[in-house]
Amino acid sequence: MAAPVTSPAPSAAGGLPPPHTRASSAPPSAAAPPAATEHEHVAECAYEYLLAEILQWIERDEKRIAEEARRAAQEVGGGGDGKGGGGDSQSGSDSPSADEAAAAVMAAERSAARIERMGYDVGYRLCERLAQHRPLLGPGSPSPETGASDPAMGGASGGAASGGGAPGNNPIIMGGGGHNTVMDPKTQLEAVKFLCKEFWTEVFRKQIDKLQTNHRGVFVLKDQELKWLRRLPPDEESARVGAIRILAFPCGLIRGALACLGLSGAVVSCDFLADGRTMASCSFNIKVK
Repeated sequence: MAAPVTSPAPSAAGGLPPPHTRASSAPPSAAAPPAATEHEHVAECAYEYLLAEILQWIERDEKRIAEEARRAAQEVGGGGDGKGGGGDSQSGSDSPSADEAAAAVMAAERSAARIERMGYDVGYRLCERLAQHRPLLGPGSPSPETGASDPAMGGASGGAASGGGAPGNNPIIMGGGGHNTVMDPKTQLEAVKFLCKEFWTEVFRKQIDKLQTNHRGVFVLKDQELKWLRRLPPDEESARVGAIRILAFPCGLIRGALACLGLSGAVVSCDFLADGRTMASCSFNIKVK
């Protein structure tokens, strides 16, 4: 039995088959090659604009909070002010300026604290991702996590443990907070070196220019050109105030990264280099408790 012959489907115009075109004459196998996958990147200036907007938003919000607190205080103490004499009104005329100055200082301090807390959160998470499963000490170094907190006794305890099969000389793994880690000076230095190299390169695309330490828990990190401060004009008081506000964020970054590496009690402060030619030359002082 022969198979039925099927006719081509009629088109919408008069039942005729569609005319041939140049595009349809190409063989079906000659399809366009798939577009190459490209990684999408974000310009570095976008983050600088974002950081500037964050700083301005925090400053406006703190001013709003201070203004609301001032109005609430005036409403509470408004009844007693109207009963005062002329001497009280004269003395009260000088008090608002002093109160406004004190409120401005408190608002600036609260803004810096909020910015530093934001930097702490970002630094902790970023360092946790960068330092995951990386050895802080090389093979053969005593691990404080195994109980060898004394550097002098670390080698003896490690040798005894290696004979019994216990991991006495395992390297410390960075990341995760290091809650059970007792940092000796050598381990602290390795953690700060990781901060100056891998962590700083991830954030600023360059390493710290100079690292100084007294091997007693004090470290000085010098950056000759912090790119977040490159656009500030030198030798201007307003630019210095703005730079101090911006530096609160990298101070939080450093403190969060050190907390992730196990140095949770570190105190970080910043200053400008006296020999720097621009406002971008700054230093970060770290004191490990």
